[in-house]
Amino acid sequence: MAVQAKNTANVIVARPVLGAAAILLNTLIIPFMGVIIKELTKLDVGTLEMLAMRSWITLGLLLPLLFFYNNFRAVKTADIKAHAVHASFAIITMACFYYALRTLPIVTVTAINFTTPIFALIFARVLFGERVAPLGWLAMLIGFGGTLVVLRPDVSGIEPASLVVLFGSLTGACMNLAVRRMPARSTNYAVLFYFSLGGAIIYGAAGAPVMTTPQPQEWILFIALAAIALAVHTCTTVAYRVASSMLIGALDYVRIIWAVLIGYIFLAEVPEFLDGVGVTLIVLSGVIILRINNIAKRPPRVQQTM
Repeated sequence: MAVQAKNTANVIVARPVLGAAAILLNTLIIPFMGVIIKELTKLDVGTLEMLAMRSWITLGLLLPLLFFYNNFRAVKTADIKAHAVHASFAIITMACFYYALRTLPIVTVTAINFTTPIFALIFARVLFGERVAPLGWLAMLIGFGGTLVVLRPDVSGIEPASLVVLFGSLTGACMNLAVRRMPARSTNYAVLFYFSLGGAIIYGAAGAPVMTTPQPQEWILFIALAAIALAVHTCTTVAYRVASSMLIGALDYVRIIWAVLIGYIFLAEVPEFLDGVGVTLIVLSGVIILRINNIAKRPPRVQQTM
């Protein structure tokens, strides 16, 4: 019994550690995806062509793994409806960020993407009737203010690419919620397989009319993009399924540091002062929301009596 209890304790400890490692790896590799997208843009590769090639290659990398019985069984017995919901949101989210990264600095896209916890809080209130504490509303106002600072609307309005990122952050919140509500029998492989399958079908159909034969340099970038994308979605799925939202959300803010460094080193992108102010406000908003969620989920203390 003692050995079994010890093994159980080790598993409980290992799960959040695995989730933390997965999300920290994500914070590093996501900005590199932006670098590859910008390099493909320089080669006049369109967004649909990128998405189609990335999806086809990713699915091709996953298909051989179907020969493993556990993966085949997971795909065969999976909750198709749950996977369809997740894949739908993921496909929209990916399209938004690929489109925006063609023109916007990596740090700007990353900063706007950090509005996801704000949308998650709104969904919790509207869809599930969860009570939002006054501090939660304040956090949303702070995040909204930070978003406006990053977007910096003028008389001509807001840049369309920035609005696309904002919409992608909204669907990203839905995607993360869908992952957390995925049935236990749906393995990480099944999540990745159905998402990649959906992307290959949707993006393939949409991108077929504009597809051209890739040049050798483009093939290298496409394969790198698919490999990184597969790693990103693997890490995201693992992180949200084995660790708490509080831990994942807090560690994900490390991504802004990598976005600044990688954007500067590889693309000579230098953030403006107002970008820093907006990022600070958005991060502060997200930390407050995550803190509120953590307190809400904490079990009440049991008062011992003598």
